[in-house]
Amino acid sequence: MKTGRNGCRKRRNDRTQCIYSIVCEKTGEEYIGITVALGRAYKKSIASRWQKHTYHAFVEGRSFPLQKAIRKHGVEAFSHELLFTVRGKAAAHELEREIIAERKPALNVELVGGLKTVGKRTKKVSK
Repeated sequence: MKTGRNGCRKRRNDRTQCIYSIVCEKTGEEYIGITVALGRAYKKSIASRWQKHTYHAFVEGRSFPLQKAIRKHGVEAFSHELLFTVRGKAAAHELEREIIAERKPALNVELVGGLKTVGKRTKKVSK
């Protein structure tokens, strides 16, 4: 077993990732996201990530498009589904970007030149 600097087990960088879609049934607006798979329980992984999105919307009051839509339309107005499973984080992020470029989901934050743009606000994205 490989260990990191602090003696703990090194994190795997080739873990399976789930690329998923969240759709507002009232408006048809879509969000494309990515989350790490919890073993082979892909639907459970997406459901867990959905709970985090709703927490960010209601408890933390985040103002990203998805969280605003969740507050406006309610949790029951949304459905989520697994699109792909991908081995490795880099490959998953690349596929996610391709899907976002193709589908142009209304609830995703746009990346322009390394900057996240949400409405009129801009935030630098660190790598």
